[in-house]
Amino acid sequence: MQQVFSKALSFIKENLIILYSISLFILIPAAFFINNYIINSSYEKNIDLITQRKAVLAENIIKNMVQNQISDTAALQSSVNRIMQENGDIILLSILKPQNAQEEFEIIASSDPNLINQKPKDQIQNLLAWNKPEGIAFLDRNTDGRFWKVTKSFSDILNQKIGLIEISFSLKDSDALIEKTIYKSNIILILTILVVVLLVTNQARLIGYVWTTSKLKEIDKMKDVFISMASHELRSPLTAIKGYVDLFQTKKDLTLDQDANHYLKNISLSVERLDNLIEDILEVSQIEGNRLPIEMSVFNPAVIVSQSIEEMRSQAIQKNLVLSSNLFQTPVQIKADENRLKQILINLISNAIKYTKKGSVEVATDIKKDKFLITVADSGIGISAEDQINLFQKFYRIKNKETEDIIGTGLGLWISNEIIKRMRGKITVESIKGVGSHFTIHIPIVKK
Repeated sequence: MQQVFSKALSFIKENLIILYSISLFILIPAAFFINNYIINSSYEKNIDLITQRKAVLAENIIKNMVQNQISDTAALQSSVNRIMQENGDIILLSILKPQNAQEEFEIIASSDPNLINQKPKDQIQNLLAWNKPEGIAFLDRNTDGRFWKVTKSFSDILNQKIGLIEISFSLKDSDALIEKTIYKSNIILILTILVVVLLVTNQARLIGYVWTTSKLKEIDKMKDVFISMASHELRSPLTAIKGYVDLFQTKKDLTLDQDANHYLKNISLSVERLDNLIEDILEVSQIEGNRLPIEMSVFNPAVIVSQSIEEMRSQAIQKNLVLSSNLFQTPVQIKADENRLKQILINLISNAIKYTKKGSVEVATDIKKDKFLITVADSGIGISAEDQINLFQKFYRIKNKETEDIIGTGLGLWISNEIIKRMRGKITVESIKGVGSHFTIHIPIVKK
């Protein structure tokens, strides 16, 4: 037995969530029960107090009605009968007259005919009521339920005590109301306990989710560390490879045949592609971890647009494409990150050049309402409506015969879209397959 208890205690220590759940299972219903009991007890006490005051008030009214009829028992009895007919809450009404030098009392009129001309059993109670100006009142119970029993003296016009009024005021209606309230409270309590049981039952699962989320965050952090470390380790040999390739290509006293030059060119392209992929993966990791640095400033975007066009002109010339511009001449101020905006624009121009086999690429700027627009238009292969839906998804690339030889990671548009959103802008696309595409950057204008 001791070994079982020891194992159970050890298990609970290792799984404190179980102890916590058990505590909740006990304490929450107990708290609701105590609260329910206190409220119902207070409610019952207040109802009893109100009913007592009602009984005393009724007795005072009756006292005024019968104080002049103490000598006429027939009239007194008639008044008692009438009062009983008009007041359903009064279950017993008796008028008592002192006897034997006010040491005993006799019932001279009553709603119960069997009590008339009888001496009450509890004379001490009557003596107490006779000697106390405010009378006495206490709760009692019979087969019909609880009732207030109020006994009080009354006087004649000379303020001389001449008798007692004894009234039993039923609490049947108020008790029924209290029982109904308690019944409803208990139903609510039971439902509450059921809800608590369900919550406690699911709590382990919820805490399991929290634990899983914590582990996922930890794994995500480890992933970021791994990506950073792997990127650093990969870039070192890539830099060396690129250096040797550049050395072979530029060394004048080294004669290479056509095949060797072709191989060197392919190695150089592969190194550049791998370097771009590493850079994209690093940026994806920073964006997903909300660690990508964005330095917002107010500037005229015309310079950035012109610089981006000139940087990409050589690529357009290599493909025999016309790279033109149609720039808005009026100076305008926007708030963004200059380097990030340039990164996005170069990515869009680069994509336009890559996916355009012949024709032209045009970069145009314009103002529409409170937005500065930069549009990169090409006469390339275009994008179908189906592909446009997923165009800004991570790692998404259009796969067909026209794109199979085009190098890319499928990350550029996703990165550009995430960066522009962090600068409170957006990128939209309009395209017709076989005709061309228009990618437009929307940046808010800074109002003067």
